[in-house]
Amino acid sequence: MEEQIMNESVKTKKALRGSLFALFLCIVLLIGTTFAWFTDTASTGVNKIQAGNLKVGLEYKNAENKTFTSVTEETKVFNDGALWEPGHVEYAVLKVKNEGNLALKYKLGVNIASEKGSTNVNGDAFKLSDYINFAVVDGDQSNLDRAALVAAAGEGQSINKGYSKESHLDTTGADETVTLVVWMPETVGNEANHATNAEAPEINLGVNVAATQKDYESDSFGNTYDKNATYPTIVQNTKALNDAITEATDGKANVKLPKDTKVTLDNGIAQGDNRRNVTITGDGNSSEVDVITKSVAAEGGQLNYQRGSTFTFDNLNIQAGTGNFDGIVCDKLVFKNCTITGKLTLYGKATFVNCTFDNTMANQYSIWTWGGTDVKFDKCTFNTNGKAILLYGQATAANPTNLTVNNCTFNDRNKGAAEKAAIEVGNDYNATYNLVVNDAKVYGFADGKNTGSKLWANKNKMDAAHLSVTIDGKKVH
Repeated sequence: MEEQIMNESVKTKKALRGSLFALFLCIVLLIGTTFAWFTDTASTGVNKIQAGNLKVGLEYKNAENKTFTSVTEETKVFNDGALWEPGHVEYAVLKVKNEGNLALKYKLGVNIASEKGSTNVNGDAFKLSDYINFAVVDGDQSNLDRAALVAAAGEGQSINKGYSKESHLDTTGADETVTLVVWMPETVGNEANHATNAEAPEINLGVNVAATQKDYESDSFGNTYDKNATYPTIVQNTKALNDAITEATDGKANVKLPKDTKVTLDNGIAQGDNRRNVTITGDGNSSEVDVITKSVAAEGGQLNYQRGSTFTFDNLNIQAGTGNFDGIVCDKLVFKNCTITGKLTLYGKATFVNCTFDNTMANQYSIWTWGGTDVKFDKCTFNTNGKAILLYGQATAANPTNLTVNNCTFNDRNKGAAEKAAIEVGNDYNATYNLVVNDAKVYGFADGKNTGSKLWANKNKMDAAHLSVTIDGKKVH
């Protein structure tokens, strides 16, 4: 028995020595490693981020065109050759369609783009719009005859009151259809019958659709991120432009000018308590904003005062001034994809992107910085008779004029006859300027005074304490 116990003791000691050795081995093997929590991994596939597409379409059909056809700015939705008289009725069926993949809300508008009055057989002046009625009826009513269509339209209203409808299309391919009915009531008499020796009256009727995002799609926090998206307001005359700016309730006016629309910016409509953030967009070819004609004579120039406001002009022709101080007085100007005719003097921050300056004046700059603070030109072209940019004004060391010119082209038709460099720097007020130019192309300009450079001139020999010039990354003054 004692021997058995001893044998068990020996076995136990051997087992303990084996366990201690195993523990020691584990400790040795773990020296230099780090204990960690249990871990595991899982991966998703590649996650695609794709931009949505918001696109609204407008189609029409009428008595001559029986199938729906896409509307462009060239489309005549009514019979253009019709001669209106009492009892005459025209219709156009309009279909608004969601052609993108984002939900949208839209505004359908019908209004008079322009009108030409005349004189009737009684010798009285009149406008045709006072004697034309219209109505908008839901659905496609093209199967109705004349009497039934007028009956469906009800009393209607005078066409000069215009029409506006708001609705929404949430899914791709969704559409809504209305029938626009226009007629001259049978009760109209000679008051709308123009005299044979008078020019015929006419109306240019505008039909337009503006669309924006609708609060339908969701992100991580719900579908409210675009609930305040606003429509562009389509304007076709100066009064409509000014009304769109002054009536913008949220301080932002987003305006679109259709093809062949020319408007004038009235002085003082967006300043003080009426200051606005205004964006005006055109078609790039024929829409124009005149910023000078309705300005006021002040401080040596024609000034369009819009103090406190920001104006962005996009895809437009801009009619500027001709005098030394002519310009818009506001906090910030942005011009994108514009053709600017004439001369602009700056009175605040200003940015020009992909603009063309068409300057045919014999002895005038395209740009005078004067009251400009941070002024930037990017990918712009200056077509001139020898004067492009004048960096000149009353900037101080505390508030210098910072002029940056990137990737711009300067053309002098007269090949240096004006004896100016592309960027002239002048100083009569102990001013302070910072000029940075990168990748400029200069053709035809003269060598600049005190620099010998066709790109820039230091005509008043400003010292380095007041003028810093960096060209293509190298400080040259």
